[in-house]
Amino acid sequence: MTIIVSMDARGGIWAHNAQGDVLAECFMKTEEETLEEITAWGYVLLVQTYPGAQLEAGPGLEPQDLAEVFLER
Repeated sequence: MTIIVSMDARGGIWAHNAQGDVLAECFMKTEEETLEEITAWGYVLLVQTYPGAQLEAGPGLEPQDLAEVFLER
């Protein structure tokens, strides 16, 4: 499965499948937040939720950003 993660004009981050269907709203941690804090709050990394998926950076994101994308609850 291919998942394309992109940022819209308002700064919202969305994960879509290859057909363009929205899978999830997402967010990225800020510089002040740690991975440990965010996971303690119950948020999960996109790469952990879809471990077998091929993640691609869409408009507004760089490939290296994908490792820090979390799913909204």
